[in-house]
Amino acid sequence: MPYVSKPMKLVTVWLTEEEKAMLDELARNRDVTLSNAVREGLKLYFQDARDWIEGRRGESEETRTA
Repeated sequence: MPYVSKPMKLVTVWLTEEEKAMLDELARNRDVTLSNAVREGLKLYFQDARDWIEGRRGESEETRTA
């Protein structure tokens, strides 16, 4: 079972056996907890989403001014 830090109370994630094995190996090799990996992954995902939304807003403003 992967190590989960105390701040992470409950999260349900459906993983294939291959995905779980890859995450377990990364956790062992890089000394990273699964909860930290999920948190950092979510930060990257939401940063990308925010950048995409801000980019789309910029496109619509340019369209209105043209």
